[in-house]
Amino acid sequence: MTPRSAAVVLLFVVGAAAGIAVLGANPPPSKPIASVAPAPSPSTWPDYSLNGPGFVAPAGPQGELVALGYKLVTETFSTIGPEAPDPAKRFAGNNLSCQNCHLDAGTNRTGLPLVGSVRKYPWISSDGKHEVTLRDRLNECMTHSMNGKPLPLESQEMDAFVAYLKFIGDPPAQHTPAMPHPPVLANAARGAEVYARICAACHQPDGLGKRIGSANDGRGYRFPPLWGPDSFNAAAGMNYVSIAAQFVWRNMPRGVDPRHPQLDLQQAWDVAAFLHAQPRPPGPAAR
Repeated sequence: MTPRSAAVVLLFVVGAAAGIAVLGANPPPSKPIASVAPAPSPSTWPDYSLNGPGFVAPAGPQGELVALGYKLVTETFSTIGPEAPDPAKRFAGNNLSCQNCHLDAGTNRTGLPLVGSVRKYPWISSDGKHEVTLRDRLNECMTHSMNGKPLPLESQEMDAFVAYLKFIGDPPAQHTPAMPHPPVLANAARGAEVYARICAACHQPDGLGKRIGSANDGRGYRFPPLWGPDSFNAAAGMNYVSIAAQFVWRNMPRGVDPRHPQLDLQQAWDVAAFLHAQPRPPGPAAR
C-alpha cells in the first residue's frame, strides 16, 4: 500500500466528486439462491452485482458454509456487527459491510475485488519475519476497516469467510494499475467543495451516512458513513490517500464506467484529501 501522503490533508472521499453517491451503498439484504444441483466454483469471473446473474450457493457439504461467507461479506452488520442479535457474535465495531469497499460481494473488478485473492496467501511480511495467512489478513480487516476485534481463527465465521473466498478463488486476481498522480498536490479545501456539491446528497452533509432503517435495528446503511464513530478507523486501507482516491475515481458514483470516470483525477484526489482530514476512530495500536 502507498504510505499516507503526509503532505496536505488528503484522503478518500469515497464518492466525492463523482457522486460519491455510495461508497458501496448496500442494496437491500437478499438471501442467497439455493442451488438444486451441485454448483462448482466459478472458473470464470463471477458477477454478484444487482445486474448480474447473482450468487448461487453450491450444493454439497460446503454449500451452507459458502453461503454464510457470502452473507458475512454482504450483510456484515447484521451477522457480526455491533447490532447483531447474538451479543457473542458482535465482532465488528461498526455497522459497515465488507462490500462497502469490496463492491458486489468482492466481484467488481475495479471495486477492490476479492476474486482470486486466496491465491496470494500465505505471504511473508515486508520485514521478512512472519508468514501472513489468509486468516491473519481477514482479521486485519476486522480490526481496521471494521474497527472491531479479531475473529477466533477456528470459528464458524472465519471458516465461512475462507470458504467463500476459496469458492470465488479460481479466476486469477485482478491486477490494479497504480493510481496516477494528480496534476497538482491534493487539497482538502477543494475536496470539501466537491463533497458538498456531489457527495453530501447521499453520504449526508455530516458524512455520517444514511441508514436503511434506524439506529440499533441491525440493518446497516443505504449509504455508508465516510467518517465519524461508525466508519472505518485510521489504520484502514481506505484511510490511505492513494487507495481512497483510486476507489473514488474508478467507482463513484456507483455504477460509473471505470473506463470513463465521472470525476476527473484532481477531483478524486482532492475529495480523498478532504475525507482523510475528517475525524474517525483510531487504529488498534492507538486504542
